[in-house]
Amino acid sequence: MAAVTDTAADNELIRLLLTPEGRADPYTHYRQLRDAAPVLRSSFGPIVLSRYQDCMTALRDPRLGRGMALRGAAGGSGIGFAGLDVDPEARRQFFDRAGDNMLFADPPDHTRLRRLVSRAFTPKRVESLRPAVKSMVDQRIDTMLDARNVDVMEVLAFPLPVAVIGELVGVPAQDRPAFQPLIRTAVVALDPSADSESMTAAAAAMDQARAYFADLVDERRTTPRDDLLSGLIASRDAGDALTDTEVIATAVLLFSAGFETTTNLIGNGLLALLQHPDQLDRWRSDPSLAHAAVEELLRWDSPVQLNMRTALEPADIAGEPLEPGDSVVILQGAANRDPERFDQPEQLDLGRADNTPLSFGWGIHHCLGASLARMEGEEVFNTLLARCRTIDARFTEPEWRTTLTLRGLATLPVEVAA
Repeated sequence: MAAVTDTAADNELIRLLLTPEGRADPYTHYRQLRDAAPVLRSSFGPIVLSRYQDCMTALRDPRLGRGMALRGAAGGSGIGFAGLDVDPEARRQFFDRAGDNMLFADPPDHTRLRRLVSRAFTPKRVESLRPAVKSMVDQRIDTMLDARNVDVMEVLAFPLPVAVIGELVGVPAQDRPAFQPLIRTAVVALDPSADSESMTAAAAAMDQARAYFADLVDERRTTPRDDLLSGLIASRDAGDALTDTEVIATAVLLFSAGFETTTNLIGNGLLALLQHPDQLDRWRSDPSLAHAAVEELLRWDSPVQLNMRTALEPADIAGEPLEPGDSVVILQGAANRDPERFDQPEQLDLGRADNTPLSFGWGIHHCLGASLARMEGEEVFNTLLARCRTIDARFTEPEWRTTLTLRGLATLPVEVAA
């Protein structure tokens, strides 16, 4: 199906991307886009995809990539719109600081960078972390049960993932809390709602994060430890073509991505269970559902809602010809509710079979830490449901953060009882 230009669909897209209502409930807008123009030529340039198969194909197509070399810093982020109307200089400042990592790279640089860190996220390595994660989860839930009335985002959804990835990367425990506001400021730059002011603030936040890791690299070079950062430094010093700038940028990426998406998985997932008490009770009575249930929570309300690719060479996607530099927006959140791929997609079914959501992307940029996030989700929900007799919502309407690319809750107040 070739792309269509549709004014009503284009307006729907704008409401999705740029209004508080769109960010609070993107799924209504996704349905309307899929029905009216599943391959949309937007008024501001990119082709926008909302069907599962089209999105999967685009994510896997080697002719599509990040395209930073083609588009330049002024062209966008490679993952989101990075602001529909942003001063090019503000955008350039951010991507000057955020580059040099695998998120924004294409082969061969992407291949080299990913190979050097992938060994830390093998299934065997992730599974070896499970007992430590279980212990961390129990400590967090002890705190929740002692307090009874808590904000899950503050007490569990942020502290747990940041502790797990902090141990893996090598960020000292006392330094981790300061990164939450810093990274929250930085990732706004990846969102369609970003303006010049937020892009400038994001660049300043990246400066702080990079300065911190530059100092930590110097320390680990003198006193290496059994952590990922020390391993990256050793690779660089062994002549493995990893520059100091790449070491720092990779450390910032792994640490920030390691807690941002998992924080959203925990928050979005628990909200979904509170809104579907029959499914919560189903999981509580059958902990063996954990693997399938986490996958369904990822499908239902993905921590990452959209992605972006650029044509690196002449290509076509969903019947639409592309020239080098053309952009494609991939609405992963819409793909995860596509009725052509999922039976009764608007129903939360923790036992859903044949469930392969696009929440962690696909292809060469498939999230490196996906298996770690899934394992953390399994431990969090199994332990929470086993130890808490009741989990009662203490809010009327969920309070969402102001971003769509990374979709998550600002707060999730609940009352728990052992």
